[in-house]
Amino acid sequence: MSPPTPTAPPLSPSHPLIAELSALRNQLAQYQKQAHQSSIQLQGARLELALAKDQNAGLISAVESLKSEVNVLRSNPSPPSVPPQSTALSELSLAHRRLSAKLDLTESALESAQLELAATQHELARLAKDRESDRATINELRREKDEWDEELAWEQGERRNVEEQKKLVDLALKEYATLVHSLDPNAVPPELPTRSPSNILNATPSLTSDAKPATPQPESPASAPASTSAESISNLLVGQRGVHRLFEDFTSTLASREAEIRKLQAKVDAAEQSLSLVEEQLESERTLRVQCVEERDRVVRDDQSAAKVVERYMTFTQKAHATVHLHLDNLRIRSGATQATLRKEAVRLQKQLEGEVDRARKVREAVDELSEGLARESAGRRREVALRLKMVAEEEVRERRVEKWLDKVRRARAGAEGAVIEPDSLQTLLDEGVSAIAPNETTQETPSSRFRLFRKKSKQQLEPARGDDGEEASIARVLLAEELVNTLVADLQEETERRAELERQRVDWLAREAVEGVPAHDGDDGGLVFDVEHEEHEEHGANGRASIKGVEQSQPESTQPEPARLDSPAVLDLPTPSPSPNNSTLHSLTHSLASLRSSVPVAPPTPNTPLPSASGKRNPTFLSLSRRPPLADPVLLALLDGLHEVIEDARVDVEIARSDEERVYRGFEALLNVGKAGAVRGQDVLADATEYLSDRIDGDGWRRLEKRVEDVEHDVMSLQRAVHELAGELDKDDPDEYSGGSVWEGLGLKTVSPAQTRATSPNPLTSPLGNPLDGARRAGAGTVAMIGNVGRSFSASVIGAPRKEELGGGRGEDLLKEEDDVE
Repeated sequence: MSPPTPTAPPLSPSHPLIAELSALRNQLAQYQKQAHQSSIQLQGARLELALAKDQNAGLISAVESLKSEVNVLRSNPSPPSVPPQSTALSELSLAHRRLSAKLDLTESALESAQLELAATQHELARLAKDRESDRATINELRREKDEWDEELAWEQGERRNVEEQKKLVDLALKEYATLVHSLDPNAVPPELPTRSPSNILNATPSLTSDAKPATPQPESPASAPASTSAESISNLLVGQRGVHRLFEDFTSTLASREAEIRKLQAKVDAAEQSLSLVEEQLESERTLRVQCVEERDRVVRDDQSAAKVVERYMTFTQKAHATVHLHLDNLRIRSGATQATLRKEAVRLQKQLEGEVDRARKVREAVDELSEGLARESAGRRREVALRLKMVAEEEVRERRVEKWLDKVRRARAGAEGAVIEPDSLQTLLDEGVSAIAPNETTQETPSSRFRLFRKKSKQQLEPARGDDGEEASIARVLLAEELVNTLVADLQEETERRAELERQRVDWLAREAVEGVPAHDGDDGGLVFDVEHEEHEEHGANGRASIKGVEQSQPESTQPEPARLDSPAVLDLPTPSPSPNNSTLHSLTHSLASLRSSVPVAPPTPNTPLPSASGKRNPTFLSLSRRPPLADPVLLALLDGLHEVIEDARVDVEIARSDEERVYRGFEALLNVGKAGAVRGQDVLADATEYLSDRIDGDGWRRLEKRVEDVEHDVMSLQRAVHELAGELDKDDPDEYSGGSVWEGLGLKTVSPAQTRATSPNPLTSPLGNPLDGARRAGAGTVAMIGNVGRSFSASVIGAPRKEELGGGRGEDLLKEEDDVE
């Protein structure tokens, strides 16, 4: 068996050459970054200079046009503003003239009304006198009627007397006839006399004629002798007939008089009724006449007043029209000058817009070319990473076969017990060694074989005494993979920060538009329309996405250069918000978290914590082969990484909460500014702001955040105490204490629960080979998952804390997927 050929001893990670190469590599990266930034700044300065020249030329032309406009405006002054006192005086004078005219007409109407009233009073007195005379006539008629009634009653009494006398005469005649018949039954009554008697009984009474006593005529001598019985009977009969005739005449006369009285009474009633109707009609006609006269007077008065006012107004209007035409001519000249200036400005802006469009097109073409090159470069880098991971997996398989072969050789040597090994067995062992060292062509690229090097690395870190070439090669391959992963993480971090900054700028612009309002188009009214709640959720989601993509960041955000922001015009400058209790609390919490971050002890540079480069990228050809010092305990590093992640998440969440509070304050301020214009009620906005502030102050978010800060401080103190105890125990050279991990079991961490700290296996990139907890690490989640859980447990208690994605141990494909998403 030939002796092994001597190989060159491997270089130590602390070798001066390696340190010098690393320093040169870092300086070269810094110089490249500075040169790139200088070139970008130079291009920006040239662009700004060109824009400044164009702007200067535009300003010169604008100044010339404005000068010409000012000259025109000076030559044609603007019309003087009419003072309100002169207008009021003219209006008062017109009103005074109108009232004076109406007063004159009213006085004339009052005089005529007084005259009419006097005439009416005289007419009323005449009518009263006529009424008195009519009343006297009626009384006279009534007296005559009473006299007539008395005469009628007297005649009726006389009639009754005559009837009584008739009855007596009839009775006497009847007795006389009875006596004559008793004396001479054969007696014949005498004949009726042929001449009318001369006494009153034979005369027919007349009611109309005057009552004159009948003069008895002297009797003839032949009638002188005494009357016989026959003559007396005939005289009685004649007297009876005269009484009957007199009674008939009296009855007919009385009936005619009664009919005439009834007729006259009917005429009197009709006359009274017609008189009442005529009086009512006369009253209505009189009222209508008065109304018509008043209406006619009012119309005449208004007509005369309007005629006078129109006459005065026509004179005033002619003068006003002349003045208005003069002012219109001046304004027409001034507006023509302004339009000419604006037209020149529009032409200049159109040219500037065309230049900007051309420049934007050129920039777009350059960006397309750069994006195509970046896409090709990223695709090549992904292929390179895949090939290198495949090579690492093949080396791991080959190393495993070599280890198996070495174990078999050791067992063969231990079984031989000093005897010589047979040639056949030796040949078989040599063939197996050659086949183990030979490249494996059937190895398939799987996720398990790609990241199997992490489990081998954990064994190698627990056996630092083995100094063979395979260990150095394995460490080199692991460091190469680490360098590639760190480079990808740095690129991902830069892209994430760039997108987050763009998102912040977009949200700032949206906030400015919400505060200042969208400029109104032609024909539209400028208004303020925005939704505070929608923008709040939108910005919150953007910050949440930025936090999800920044889980694997290894450097604080303060070390990353902030991209230069565009200077916003003066119109979009937002007012500085006044300090509020919530903002002051958030500010104090931010300082507390920053002080905690600075107080956490930082581990020395190890393979899993590379030195941060100024450029944020690493050259994959230069490897840092530094070893981890003995005090770099994997559990301590995992806990420190977890605390760093928790503090970073809390700081980001507090900044998000502060930005949300500031945006809400700006929204309320914008609403109050709008309320001054009358669009909304300021009292409602103040009530909403007060209610929101009371809800935020009384909420449990701030108390939970302060409690979490106290828990982090407690954890930092516990870790410092544990580190001091561990340093004192290691000085006593007690290896069992280091391997057992009893120092960490007594820690009462608050941010990292015991259920999460039981998976204390270190990161696969930093674990040494031969770790006895390899099986438990394969079965459970890795340290990355534990730190993610810790970050979520702390950020869930912070107001508006976004959810992060959980990354399990051994899932390296997520890194490539995130890189593909970024590109």
